[in-house]
Amino acid sequence: MAARRSRVRSRRSKAYREFVSEAEELLERMRADLADLADQNDAGAEVDPEGVNSLFRSAHSLKGLAGMFGLDGLSELSHHLEDVLDGMRLGRVALDSPAASLIDEAVNVFAAELGSLDDPKTPVEGSEAVTELIGRIDSAVREPVTPTDELTGLDLDPALLRALTEYEEHRLRENMRRGRNIHLVEATFEILAFDEGLAELSAAVREAGEVLSTLPSPGAAGESQIRFGLLAASELDTDTLRTRLDFPDATVRGVWAPAAAASSPAPAVEAPSDRAVAAPEATPPADPREIESLKSISDTVRVDIRKLDELMNLVGELVIQRGAVNSIARRLQAEPATARIGSELEKVHKLLDRKIQGLQAGVLEVRMIPLRQVFEKLSRVVRRLRRDTDKEVRLELRGADTELDKLIVEELVDPLMHVVRNSFDHAIEPADERSALGKPEVGSIRIEAFQRGNHVVIEVADDGRGIDLERLQERGVERGLVDAGDTLSRREVLDLIFAPGLSTRDEVTETSGRGVGMDVVKNNLTALGGVVDVDSQEGRGTTITLTLPITLAIIQALVVGVGGQRYAVPLNSVLETMLVDTQEIQRSDGREILNLRGEPLLLRRLTQEFGLPEIEGAKPHVVVIGLGDARLGLVVERLEGQQDTVIKPVQGPVQNVRGIAGATELGDLGAVLVLDVAALIEDAGRRREAA
Repeated sequence: MAARRSRVRSRRSKAYREFVSEAEELLERMRADLADLADQNDAGAEVDPEGVNSLFRSAHSLKGLAGMFGLDGLSELSHHLEDVLDGMRLGRVALDSPAASLIDEAVNVFAAELGSLDDPKTPVEGSEAVTELIGRIDSAVREPVTPTDELTGLDLDPALLRALTEYEEHRLRENMRRGRNIHLVEATFEILAFDEGLAELSAAVREAGEVLSTLPSPGAAGESQIRFGLLAASELDTDTLRTRLDFPDATVRGVWAPAAAASSPAPAVEAPSDRAVAAPEATPPADPREIESLKSISDTVRVDIRKLDELMNLVGELVIQRGAVNSIARRLQAEPATARIGSELEKVHKLLDRKIQGLQAGVLEVRMIPLRQVFEKLSRVVRRLRRDTDKEVRLELRGADTELDKLIVEELVDPLMHVVRNSFDHAIEPADERSALGKPEVGSIRIEAFQRGNHVVIEVADDGRGIDLERLQERGVERGLVDAGDTLSRREVLDLIFAPGLSTRDEVTETSGRGVGMDVVKNNLTALGGVVDVDSQEGRGTTITLTLPITLAIIQALVVGVGGQRYAVPLNSVLETMLVDTQEIQRSDGREILNLRGEPLLLRRLTQEFGLPEIEGAKPHVVVIGLGDARLGLVVERLEGQQDTVIKPVQGPVQNVRGIAGATELGDLGAVLVLDVAALIEDAGRRREAA
């Protein structure tokens, strides 16, 4: 046993992160399924059998995963969890029974055990908490109760009844007990198109009820055809179901109806809430769809994000050296004695350039993940907020497949959660207030993500009361953010919501109103190189727009020069560049303005931003940068071309300089500072220069 334990820990030291990552995903899915079942139970609705099936599959996967890593205690806990869930699937354990109430606790204990797996003192067999919980589950589980009633009154071939699995028979009994009509839907399919045809028919039946079983159906069929039957339960009668299906080749026959069973009471399964039962020892037959999904999972490799960071750093170093090779090749070509060697080196550089570009694109693609993961977490937050605020709100999600860098996605969760919580508590009115205003009683929050150039835009829009601009400015005056006599534009008033500690709420709730939230959103977005905008119409709703770069890894940059210094401007924020005459630059309200195709463009001089001397007589270049709807023109003295850059944090005693995002190395050009476009745009919008 000691030798085995040593081998297990040796494996764990190399692979436990992968195990923890996959187990956490399964536990997160189980928490979501448990929340859905709890909502259904609280509402008095029928428990969705697919939710219980999903929980059972997750517990089964956890058991196999823990067993593979030699974690006997967790594997045993998962096995007992399977027993309870299998009993729930078969109607032998009620949702409010003592055994079922331990499921949530088991998930929490499993999660707690994951946090200590890197501790060499942790026993492989499991902790005392695991052993104690297994004992409580055993105490709550009793002998299985087998239904003694017969399935009477069914106009169905006995051979088909005998072919039903125990779970399918349970679902049949449950639907009969609830007084639903039982139908047999049969259809003939061409063998070559069998999969598509059966899937289409099954989807149509599910829209009208529940598919209890899918079985081959006896009956005449052509040589190249196959006949299948679907046993289904529905609130609809036979004629209505036949019309609803709109499937010409299908026949629908009623095999049981509540009225027909009046003389024979509908069968019921005894499952009292005060007596929990155990599942049978037999393992249910494997679902072929699960085998298929396992095959697809085997093509996926889990990679620690830190390893990807290291790989991206190496690619970044290659990008820098590629530039150095190109510079050497050009110098060699410029000398007659080494021109031929320079040409050969130039060919090598071009080949190296293509290979590095492919490597760079591949590493970036691996780092990209869809926003669906964030959206799923927000869906769970919304379900909880519905209960906490007692408001009915519909959540609409669009663009879940839009991809972002993994690190950006992780940092995006908290800002989006703040925005959604504010929408619930501040924006969406109570149902009676909405009715009085002529609005639907159910509020709406829409979250939409889409790609715009090298950025991803996420919009969070609600149909609530909107922002009271007058009240917001009053709060700004109370907090000393603005003077009482100041005349602010609509945009300047809206920007006050991002001030730390400012809230328009007079009371504090469990959800919000503490003046903490929107400033956090802005700070987090700024740290990611993004911006946040707000637009609101009083009485109609508010839209919060988050604009983020797709990745923070390798980016292209425009190298500019001012006052003898070079700076790198991220190219994904550069809209255009132009050479202008000094006479074209005008001044308005103490600020420099350029007329850009009929629209005023605010200008900022980098020499003034960083206290650098200006070169006399140099013609100004304007680099137009933008994030979201905001625009700014940076006045520089030179444009020195484009470079692939890897942004790294500034090291030393002064690490955080406003307007500087980091530093990068440009081969023979040395190290240069990278401008923080978001900070420059924000500061320029607020700053007023003396005339």
